[in-house]
Amino acid sequence: IMKEMIAKEVAEELKPLQVRIQKMIELYEQSLEYVKQSEDQEVQDFLARRLYNMTGDIVMSLLILEDATRSAELFSKSANVYVRMAQAEVTAEHVYIMNFVKEDLPSFRAE
Repeated sequence: IMKEMIAKEVAEELKPLQVRIQKMIELYEQSLEYVKQSEDQEVQDFLARRLYNMTGDIVMSLLILEDATRSAELFSKSANVYVRMAQAEVTAEHVYIMNFVKEDLPSFRAE
């Protein structure tokens, strides 16, 4: 769905935001692949929330970009603010996931 949404035409002044969102999608795909490759259900369960957060930030960015394309006067500023915030969050989640190793799990278990 993300790839379908990012392929839509946007207003010329919003193209830089579209590029930012495309980069977020790439980070998401890398993170998802890393989690899948772990082949460990406990690791996948632990990191699933971060993937979920990334998905939400990306989809919301795509939706506000769509709104800003339809009504720039209402949504352009919000799109600029939200996409930048979402990019920071997606990047943080990506870094967390890509640096996570199974050996870290015991630190997160309740005794």
